[in-house]
Amino acid sequence: MDDRGSTDVVVARLAGQLRAPHGGEVPVILVFGSAGEGVARAQAITGAAVIDDELIAGDADAAAAPDPVRLRFEIAAAVAGARRMVVVLADEQTDADAAAEAVRRRCPLFVVSDSADGAVQLARGIAWELQDEPVLKRAWRTFATYDAHATALRATFENFQKWILGLGIAATFLALLSNAVQGDPDHVSGGEDLLHWAVVAGPIVVAVLIALANRRAAGKRWVLLRAGAESVKGQIYRYRTRRERDPAALAKRLDEIESRLMQSEASGGPLTPYSGALPPVMYGAEAEDDGLSQLDGDQYLQIRVADQLRYYHGKVKELDRLRNRLQVVGVAAGGAGAILAAAGAEIWIGLTTAVSGAALSYLGYLQVDNAIVTYNQSAAQLEALQRGWDALKQQGWDALTPEQRAERFEQCVTMTEGVLTAELGGWVQQMNSAMEEQADQGKKGDAEAV
Repeated sequence: MDDRGSTDVVVARLAGQLRAPHGGEVPVILVFGSAGEGVARAQAITGAAVIDDELIAGDADAAAAPDPVRLRFEIAAAVAGARRMVVVLADEQTDADAAAEAVRRRCPLFVVSDSADGAVQLARGIAWELQDEPVLKRAWRTFATYDAHATALRATFENFQKWILGLGIAATFLALLSNAVQGDPDHVSGGEDLLHWAVVAGPIVVAVLIALANRRAAGKRWVLLRAGAESVKGQIYRYRTRRERDPAALAKRLDEIESRLMQSEASGGPLTPYSGALPPVMYGAEAEDDGLSQLDGDQYLQIRVADQLRYYHGKVKELDRLRNRLQVVGVAAGGAGAILAAAGAEIWIGLTTAVSGAALSYLGYLQVDNAIVTYNQSAAQLEALQRGWDALKQQGWDALTPEQRAERFEQCVTMTEGVLTAELGGWVQQMNSAMEEQADQGKKGDAEAV
């Protein structure tokens, strides 16, 4: 028998062995080197067959093959059939040949990382590639698109607000300085023209910035896109907890979210599709989640509920610190004004008033007080749901039938997503009110600029 015939025999034999436990075609993880923790994690998630050094070394004919790289690819192709296949490079000696063959066959290629979270990210990436969930993957891309644009627009809007408030304080200072200079009989002339034009330009620049921020509508757009992103995320998790997935229903709900968004100010600017790695980078337990696999009750509570609780508690601490700092600034400015009045420097009281007003204005824009109350209320509701689920698992779970367990889990998911939806709706309403106030200021700015 020639080499080609011998190779075909080896491929047929090993492919049959790997297919047998699955009863047919199965996704394949083709590893050059030793399968590490990341590959093991991915295999546990996807049920894929693994072809690595250990498998090849255990077969004398395969180990003696003249072209071991191509042999492995042929075995992998025979096992996978119409299913998906990925290639993992963990052996520097075979990297070049294996990489070239993977590119030729258009296989997703992964390189083992030595970083602490390398195994987690490797498993996440492999599981993403091997699972055939096109609608769910598109949902994650839609979420990532809205999320990325919302983050960028929020940064732009907040920068505008900081500049507006900062220049407003500076304009007030220059106006007061001009008055002080003009009222000082001992003042030596020089630089009055420059100061005069700075006083004139200050309010105009502030008015232009307000008008520009209003015209760009970055504030409303980021709020709407954030709401859209969170709505998509909610639908993703609902879908992943269903015993029988319905891609058509998920696609319909995504279409509804997109349609509402496109009929709002969110469609008034670029919405370039997200082009980064999927699933997008997440935090907490979500950082280890592949984004596609089925979730049971404990996994859902860990990934969706526990992470959301950490976000709420962390955000409350962050907002409380910010509120304290801004309140200190406001109170200190008020105290400084009183000291200036007592010292006979009433002319500078306007500056302390501007500083205090800017601090309170920024607090109002962030809706800090309302946000803290809402986050604490939502966190309390989620913790109650978590306690209820833990109590059910501790007592009474074993007595439930599979149908009753599925029903209880579905109820838990529905209530959880209801809490998150209510919180999101309240937040959007609060932020829209703040944006409307900004729009009113923008109209005033337009009139003043003209």
